Amino acid sequence: MHLPPAFTPRQGDSKVRTLIKYLALKWNTHLTTANSYIDKILEENKRLKHQLTPPETGGTLGATEDDNDQPPSTIAGQQSLETVVDPARTDTMDVRPWFINTSVTDTPILMAAVADAAFATRFRQVISDAQMPQYKHLPRVNYAPDRQLIALGDADIKWPGPSRSRFLVDVALKPLSRSYHIVRRSIVLDNVERSIQDPSWGDSFQRGKLWALFAVGELYSARSASDKVFPGMAYFAKALRVIGRSHERPNVEAIETRLILAFFSLALNRRYSAYWISGTSMRMAIVIGLHLHIPPSQIGDAAVCEHRKRVFWSAYIIDRMWASMLGHPPAVQDEDIDVGLPSDVVVAPELAGDFADAAYYIASLRLASVVTRTIRSIYGRRNTGKTFTARVQQALTDLRVWVEELPSHLHVDAQGFADSVPKPVSLHLSFNQCAILTTRPVLLHVLRTHIESSSASAASDARLPASAVTLAETCIRCARHSIRLLTEAWVDGTFATFDFFYTQYLFSALLVLAVSSLLGTKESACDRDAFEDAARFLEQLKEAGNFAAHEFWHHVDATKAVLDAMHNKRSAKETGHSLSQTVGADIGEGATSQASMAPAPYFASEAAPTTAGMALTEPSLQQLLAQPSLDLQFLEGSVYDQYSQGLYWPDLTSDCWASDGWPTS
Repeated sequence: MHLPPAFTPRQGDSKVRTLIKYLALKWNTHLTTANSYIDKILEENKRLKHQLTPPETGGTLGATEDDNDQPPSTIAGQQSLETVVDPARTDTMDVRPWFINTSVTDTPILMAAVADAAFATRFRQVISDAQMPQYKHLPRVNYAPDRQLIALGDADIKWPGPSRSRFLVDVALKPLSRSYHIVRRSIVLDNVERSIQDPSWGDSFQRGKLWALFAVGELYSARSASDKVFPGMAYFAKALRVIGRSHERPNVEAIETRLILAFFSLALNRRYSAYWISGTSMRMAIVIGLHLHIPPSQIGDAAVCEHRKRVFWSAYIIDRMWASMLGHPPAVQDEDIDVGLPSDVVVAPELAGDFADAAYYIASLRLASVVTRTIRSIYGRRNTGKTFTARVQQALTDLRVWVEELPSHLHVDAQGFADSVPKPVSLHLSFNQCAILTTRPVLLHVLRTHIESSSASAASDARLPASAVTLAETCIRCARHSIRLLTEAWVDGTFATFDFFYTQYLFSALLVLAVSSLLGTKESACDRDAFEDAARFLEQLKEAGNFAAHEFWHHVDATKAVLDAMHNKRSAKETGHSLSQTVGADIGEGATSQASMAPAPYFASEAAPTTAGMALTEPSLQQLLAQPSLDLQFLEGSVYDQYSQGLYWPDLTSDCWASDGWPTS
């Protein structure tokens, strides 16, 4: 055996031992050489990387629409609040699949097309210069982070004193009973008194429900948020910690508590938390059979039987409204529900305050069902076999039927309510929002057509069917009615500072008015003023510490900048070209028989306030819905192009995020 000079076998070693020692020496020699080679490669790679890396930009790699735990406090656009990206770099975003191959562990959260923030981004893209880079979606960063809730849950939170306990619960019962039936007032007040008399009263779940009620009470009694902690958040974190563990055998009280927590989560702008908490509540209700019909004879107590039904339907309403807001599916399908509708049950006088008007809850749950079908139909990605035209027509027909079946005492006329009559404002605002979501894609297309027809380079034969005009007008009228109801609520003090849905309805309606202000109609100037007033309301809510208002204000601020530029550009041109000329040309050419249904001028001036219900009963819209098929074929392709997935994925490249950001939530 030929051995290297450095290797000398010891006397007495066997041939096998000698061979093993030789191979070990040989391996160490090769290993040293390999390590040296790898080190050289790493050094070369580091040198090349240093040459290619630009100066520091403070970018954040892998930023998403939502960080699970730490909302970025330093995310912002490179131009004001808007993140602008060269469209040439993001052409493939429209065709990316759900899972994107990135270097981050978590996939981004999808922003559905139904979201108001998504519409705000689309609106800015439509009215911006087509030759400039397209505006990207502004990520949501204003919400209560997980780490803060965990810290508060671990903190020593003192039980409020007797007077404070009674006050907070009394305040909490008003908003919770306004649109839902979650708890029985008599039982809650009795539990409060027991907790006052005996500090050790109740198990963890009973006390957890009171913690949750304290949170809502503090939220709705506050006028602004302090710098240290959001109103009610400490109580909320305590309740979340108490009932956070799973229930193998849930009960009605556990469902009640989770519904309250879902309600409060929206005030923290934690929409996804609210969605899964409400979904969990619905599944717990299914586990204990609240979705099934149980004869009263098996329960015995009429009040208990009615409470079970109303808790289920409240969970149904909350689950569907929360899911629709995000464009996600609900927790249960209608065909699986067998329980009866709420009813005006006869109970003892001392229990009369436990059960409000059943007609209100029936109208609310039916509207929630309509909203779910509408969102799934208009914005869903599944191929239903129906055209966009047919789906819009069906959604508006469902809304019209809902209005026709609404009891007279729940109607709102153009002059408002008498002081002595309860105001079902939330119900009508929800209805308006559904009508807006149904017609908003058409309104955006109308604006796009108007801008193209106003351009000197646009084709002179731009056409817009009168059916689109009528639907766009319906959208604008519903938005005007929402603004009027919200303004009245602001004046009479019923617009709570931290009410999420009122804030959302305000944002949604003012976006529609911003669109209307650009359509060159007789009402455009008034709608611009109304938009500015609504924006001021939203800014005040932001300054008071409203999480949702803070998020929405970023969109409004960015929209105002683009809107002002658009108005200034028009003033400079002084073209005086309005959309009514486009429609008038179509009518003059005898475009379709539906043209006779177009208002004259384009959007008729409203001599008196109208309601959303009145907007759906307008003769022009009634005739439109009576048509076997609307003339909206021109929207079939454009709607899907405009609402493609590309908008909703935040850009994941590190150089698209700047270091100077928005104020922290």
